[in-house]
Amino acid sequence: MKIDKNDLINFFNNGCKKPENRMIGTEHEKFLFNLTTCKPVNISGPEPNLDSIFQKLKANNWNEVKENGVTIGFKKEKLNITFEPGYQIELSGDTQSNIHQTCIEVNSYLKELKNICTSMGVGIIGIGFIPNVKIEEVPKLEKKRYQIMRDYMPNVGTLGLDMMHRTAATQINIDYTSENDFKKKCKVASCIVPIAATLFSNSPFKDNKLNNFLSNRSYIWQDTDKKRSGLLPFFFENNSFEKYCDFALDVPMYFIQRGKEIIDCKGLSFKKFLVNSEKSLEKYEPTLDDWKNHLSTIFTEVRLKQYLEIRSADSCSWSGICSIPAFWTGILYHDQVLDEAFDYVKNWKYEEVNEAYYGFVSKGFKTELDKKNIKKHAEYFLSLSRKGLELRNKLNANNEDESCFLNEIENIINKSETPSEKLASRYKNVYNNNLNNLLKNEAF
Repeated sequence: MKIDKNDLINFFNNGCKKPENRMIGTEHEKFLFNLTTCKPVNISGPEPNLDSIFQKLKANNWNEVKENGVTIGFKKEKLNITFEPGYQIELSGDTQSNIHQTCIEVNSYLKELKNICTSMGVGIIGIGFIPNVKIEEVPKLEKKRYQIMRDYMPNVGTLGLDMMHRTAATQINIDYTSENDFKKKCKVASCIVPIAATLFSNSPFKDNKLNNFLSNRSYIWQDTDKKRSGLLPFFFENNSFEKYCDFALDVPMYFIQRGKEIIDCKGLSFKKFLVNSEKSLEKYEPTLDDWKNHLSTIFTEVRLKQYLEIRSADSCSWSGICSIPAFWTGILYHDQVLDEAFDYVKNWKYEEVNEAYYGFVSKGFKTELDKKNIKKHAEYFLSLSRKGLELRNKLNANNEDESCFLNEIENIINKSETPSEKLASRYKNVYNNNLNNLLKNEAF
């Protein structure tokens, strides 16, 4: 059936959930490395290698997903393991109704993966940028989508290939209940991005040394592809599903898929494709699946599908995978608290937040935003998050609410020391400037 722009807008409307059906999604990427050499694990060849890890996953009832004979991921029930372009390993977990469930899932998955990897001499580390290898040393996943991106990235920025192969992130997925709720959450989340990115910065290294950035991952995103990354100005005012649709239609395409065939569309216009005026795609009828795939190629800090994705955190510690979704859930999933957060940022403009977004990578808590430093804002939003989680009153078996997961963030703020600064300090004072020792000891 032929689709038009109204269908694309309605796709977002159809994502609205009833308040009682709001869920929390968490996606987290990690690097695998050889515990002997501290280098990335090879795809095949001498042990340990990725092929052997794949065999052990299959033995644990994970179902292999392949593209043209190449393993690109695994599935087990509602869990998905995918591999990023540099074989960063990502778990896309099942959606959960509370952070206690999220943490149970995270612990189960990481324990399973750790048991497999440890038995093979492989380490797992959560860090935003692989610290000790050049891009030439990173194994490349030969997936058609990634091959298209590899060809395209150097034309639109200087650091896109680094983004693909040497970064890792933690992502939170949040539901919206209406278009107005979507607007409010977009404004609040976008304003908090430089604050959260500071709190969750964890990539102070590049090429075997400190790089003077708290988040080298965020710095790289800032020069990857400005048409599909960063903060969106219209999220700060006059936002709507139609505005996002118009924005997405103007983002150059990467690909469409027909059956198992991935068709290279890099640089083409979805807007023209939609009305059958993109000559090289005239024989293909656009579908909602094309739209879903296209939306997945947009990499803004806050991204819309049929839920909101918040993408401002580096790959992190084991416990961080619980504290990061807790922080956002407390702010965004209690209406009174969300209103308080919105009132706090309602007069913040795109220009000042964007300046803080570009500044935090080197200034951290000292970054200025709305005449205060980011640490002051972090204290406020942590208190709001705690309030929201306490009011949600989702209890575990020990009668603890979800605010118990905020303790790590509270320590970060109280000590004025981000995870990145803590890691840099340990590198100098504990590991004697030896990255191999750091990797082996900080591994999960």
